[in-house]
Amino acid sequence: MTSVKAWSLLLLPFSLVSMGKAECPVPSMNGKFVLSLESILKNSFADDSEALLECAKGYERDKGPTSITCVNGVWSEVKLICKKVDCGQPKPSPHMTYSIRDGTLFGAYIQPVCETGYDLEGSSHRQCLVSGWSGKAECILSECDFPDPIEHGERFGPENPVFNDVITYSCNDKYTLVGNSSITCGEYGEYSSPPPICIVMTTPTEASTTTNKATTTDTTTVSTRSHGEEEILEKIIIITLTKASTTTNKATTTDMTTASNRSHGRIVEKPTNGSSIAGIVGICIVVICIVVIFAGIVVICILGIVVVVVAVVIWKYLKQRGSYDTGEELRAKEDLLLIQSV
Repeated sequence: MTSVKAWSLLLLPFSLVSMGKAECPVPSMNGKFVLSLESILKNSFADDSEALLECAKGYERDKGPTSITCVNGVWSEVKLICKKVDCGQPKPSPHMTYSIRDGTLFGAYIQPVCETGYDLEGSSHRQCLVSGWSGKAECILSECDFPDPIEHGERFGPENPVFNDVITYSCNDKYTLVGNSSITCGEYGEYSSPPPICIVMTTPTEASTTTNKATTTDTTTVSTRSHGEEEILEKIIIITLTKASTTTNKATTTDMTTASNRSHGRIVEKPTNGSSIAGIVGICIVVICIVVIFAGIVVICILGIVVVVVAVVIWKYLKQRGSYDTGEELRAKEDLLLIQSV
């Protein structure tokens, strides 16, 4: 018994020393760091023990130690520095470029863009992940549906038209093409214009042809007439008009010539075209005066007849009224006197 107590007294200082050392809890990490698989399986960490650290997914070690130490129940400062993974430029693809606005680091997005005439197939956006850029995308040539055939015509072009391919058209005999003779496959799978149509050609009738021929002949005759013939025609027209005016005013011109000869005792030259025109004007004035006078006389006569007729009617009316009233009164008086005498 004495020996057991002695050993207990000897081991007491060592137990007190061991009881003074504190353990560290499981360390908590931010988004950039995580515990290694070996360290994460421990429930507690003794004093002076280490915990191993790793960079989180999407991050990689830049510099600094990868461990921390438990000292008197407190973890040492984390000096590990992790940075985001850089996916770099995406692999080039035919007829494709990328719109990179947020960079190429972990979590960033990029947008593929196709050249004119090409359609995008696949992901419209790609993201930088741990394994690299997500998704796939490619640019394929735009295609157009082969247009339907047209009536009374033919079409020519590839059976599977793609961007910039041209479809041409032609019409059968006796038909004319209305619209564009060719259409082009556009960048969005649509043609530059609708297909044309073929309509029947119209021909002029015999009547219109005959009329056109006659008109053409007359026009040609007039246009080919020489200047000499035109001058002769003008002279004939002037002579005809002069004769007509001279015949109309012959009496007036003769009287005027005779009076002039008597007044001056000499022969007067024949009147010119100016005197003939003056004579025509004078005759017109005389005729107008006669018409006005005649019209006035007619109006006066009509007014006189109307006045006479009205006067006769009034006279007859008064005469009838007077004879009726007088006789009526005399007979009434005689009858009254006769009755009184009886």
